[in-house]
Amino acid sequence: MKTGILTFHDVSNYGALLQAYALQETLNKLGSESEFVAIRRKTQAAAPSTSPFAKRMLKAKEKRDLLFDEFRNKYLKVSKCYEPGEAINDDYDIFITGSDQVWNTAIADVDSRYFLPFASAEKRYSYAASFGENAVAENNKAWIAKQLSAFHGLSVREEKGKQIIQELIDKDALICIDPVFLLDEEEWLALTQKHTGDPYLLLFLLQYDEEFVKMAKEEAANRGIDIKIVTAGYMPQLGFDAWSSTSVNDWLSLIRNAAVVYSDSFHALSFSLIFKTDYCRKPLGGQLQGRNGRTEELLGLLNIDPEKMQGVILPFSKDQELSALNKRKDISLDYLRGIISQNQ
Repeated sequence: MKTGILTFHDVSNYGALLQAYALQETLNKLGSESEFVAIRRKTQAAAPSTSPFAKRMLKAKEKRDLLFDEFRNKYLKVSKCYEPGEAINDDYDIFITGSDQVWNTAIADVDSRYFLPFASAEKRYSYAASFGENAVAENNKAWIAKQLSAFHGLSVREEKGKQIIQELIDKDALICIDPVFLLDEEEWLALTQKHTGDPYLLLFLLQYDEEFVKMAKEEAANRGIDIKIVTAGYMPQLGFDAWSSTSVNDWLSLIRNAAVVYSDSFHALSFSLIFKTDYCRKPLGGQLQGRNGRTEELLGLLNIDPEKMQGVILPFSKDQELSALNKRKDISLDYLRGIISQNQ
């Protein structure tokens, strides 16, 4: 059977790309030929700025995008590019949307495709899909409810997503784990390189926070080790290289080999746990505050109180309590096996 996956496989985002890779790998191992469905976006490019700063930004972005393209081209199987409105349904046996924040309509990359409106109802499934926020905008509720009602199988990543679906369409959704946890540590290690140099602290940020940066630098100084900085977006305070110079494989390697990771990122936390790397968490603030739920749920599965762990180093080890995490992994794999067996 053939599965079409709809997720953020085509963005320059470490977590998004790696969760996409993990879901495809898992589906293939379970016996379904899978590929990411590419649909051309209805967008109109803005006229490029001619300012020196804008040119420098563009150059850095091109450098960054190339690094992500290299991973995508090597590891992901992607469909031909469908034009908007082009028939897709008959090319696949089923469609899976997710994981990641594919139902967060506050994100510019999210559009109707992630609700699978082009697919017949019996082919529509979600896997660990996330709304990314604690509520759906009022003006989107009716349309989203109509789309979700047509799904044959519904799986979300967070408890809040389960509640939103219950409120919108009075249906139960299964909570499944983020795809990165579906692969074993050895499978992720195969994408990394072992560091043989001096120890270092890794700082990876989605949001700039002066106090947290200061904390990380002080911790590195106290340990007498270097600090390596990577950012998800351009942060003037930390420079272009922090944003544009780290490949996907190198990002994984940096987490694997770090003495400790300082971050506000869910996927940095996830891979720190997978690689048993110590981790210091900073919650997201401002407009991104609603995204803290996924991190707090993950910490809850580890019996860690997130309120007591802000700015505190979590010493992940082989003795870490993982029974609840592994139980959710088993539930998630059973859900995917069930989808495949029903459609073979």
